[in-house]
Amino acid sequence: MRKEYENDRVLYGLAALAGALAFVMIYGINVLNPVYDDWLLGQGDLTQHYLGWCFYRRGSWTFPIGLTDNLAYPSYTSVIFTDSIPLLAVFFKALSPLLPGTFQYFGWWGIASFALQGVFAAKILREFLTGRLQILVGSMFFVVSPIVIERMFRHTALGGHWLVLAAIYLFVRHRKDYHNVRYTTLCWGIVGGLTAAVHLYFLPMCGAFLCGYILCSFLRDRGVRWRHLLPGIAFAGVLFISTYLLGGFSTRAGSGDVGLGEWSFNLNGFFNAKGYSRFLDALPMYCDGQYEGFAYLGIGIFGLMAVAVVYLMLELVRNHGGSMRRYVIEILVGILISVGLIVFAASPVVTWNDRLLFVLTDSSTLTHYWSIFRSTGRIVWPVCYLIYIVVIVCNGKIWENYIKNRAAAMIPFLLLTGCCILQMVDISGKLYEQRERFAPRRTYVSALQDGIWDELAEREGLAHFVWVSNSYENRQILEMAKWAYDNMLTMNIFYFARGLSVIEDTQYSVQHPDDSYVFVFKPEELPEYLDCGLNFYEADGYIVGTTFALAHERYE
Repeated sequence: MRKEYENDRVLYGLAALAGALAFVMIYGINVLNPVYDDWLLGQGDLTQHYLGWCFYRRGSWTFPIGLTDNLAYPSYTSVIFTDSIPLLAVFFKALSPLLPGTFQYFGWWGIASFALQGVFAAKILREFLTGRLQILVGSMFFVVSPIVIERMFRHTALGGHWLVLAAIYLFVRHRKDYHNVRYTTLCWGIVGGLTAAVHLYFLPMCGAFLCGYILCSFLRDRGVRWRHLLPGIAFAGVLFISTYLLGGFSTRAGSGDVGLGEWSFNLNGFFNAKGYSRFLDALPMYCDGQYEGFAYLGIGIFGLMAVAVVYLMLELVRNHGGSMRRYVIEILVGILISVGLIVFAASPVVTWNDRLLFVLTDSSTLTHYWSIFRSTGRIVWPVCYLIYIVVIVCNGKIWENYIKNRAAAMIPFLLLTGCCILQMVDISGKLYEQRERFAPRRTYVSALQDGIWDELAEREGLAHFVWVSNSYENRQILEMAKWAYDNMLTMNIFYFARGLSVIEDTQYSVQHPDDSYVFVFKPEELPEYLDCGLNFYEADGYIVGTTFALAHERYE
């Protein structure tokens, strides 16, 4: 037993190493340099995450600890809504006096996520398979799954799919662990805390497996026993406390009622490569926002599906499902979870290709709460991993249960390796694209080049940047935010994951200007502010307003 334990530790260490090496091969090593931040700028959502951390780091400590008034001054908002990985943002803010002025942790988040992806994938497969080489190769499907590559360094916190795998791991361990209530309560409590501290979109994904875990406990004991609710209480309790401490309940961020159905899962999602495959073309979608439901499985997984079908047929016909009977409760609940997640992900508007099939509900109350997770397409990710688990395990079991010839012992490993290579070849174009984008060292050049910005930067007493409009392109506000951060100014508005109304505060600032403010207008919106007592100047297509005169020609 001791030797087996040591061998498993080596296996998990190798899986972590394989994940880390895969990350470096895809993204290079420059992103791991904590003082190199050019790769994070001019990159849309990635820039949002980084600048959100920068402004949060510079602010004073508050309670709750996740709040800052630097991004929606004078209001407070939470680091949760900049998707800056709150767990790391708070940790490194605490260490801020020891850190250099420029510091980023997103590269290290990426490599840690890939390593943990490998570890939890290996731990899940180890519950069903004995061949450690087979498990190691199988874990690579999870490490470089298209859905991870799609998210990492775009919606960076959502690249932490290892948290979903951790919930799946606890679920597949149910039969062994559910009587150990203290241990499972602790584990689910940790998952709940991490859900709030990484990204709240993991809540319905991990929560689905928590509910499945509790249901399995009731079914196995053939009754409702209150102790089996303790994991759920721990999960919800720690989730609530973490969200509160991070300021998730202390801001005016909207719930996002608009857009439910636009960012959903199209039922063709498992087969729609959307540019990720060398062999398959992209399939049509009902609306452009359904990229959020990207769930392409990959050619290698499709190959393993054929083996899985053969195994399941043999198991049902020849063995009457004998080897699956001890897991029958978990299997049935797993199917229920998968169906529920697909229904959730498809959102009220259920589609196939470019066709609307039907609308699930028109209830305004249900839609309101459903819209809290309006990018519903993401919720399908755990189903992808359940499919991975099933086909990889079936590949191993068909040879273990039905082919006893020793000469055939290497066939499952070779078949799995071949499908893994095929999977890599299939998505190699996208992997190369990611490397070309992130591996080379680059230099960020701001779009704000007019001399007015330099003059403003030298102005003493300037403290607040105000964008005088409730509409903006994300690119615009992020460019402005970078300039404001470099010059120690607050922002009145930022690119948040959830909308925040700042109209009242902005109008008050315009009506009561002083020398600590710089105002920026869109040219077409300027006429309604001409009588606010400001000096106006044109700069890079914007109109800059100040109470003091600048050494530039005024805008008339």
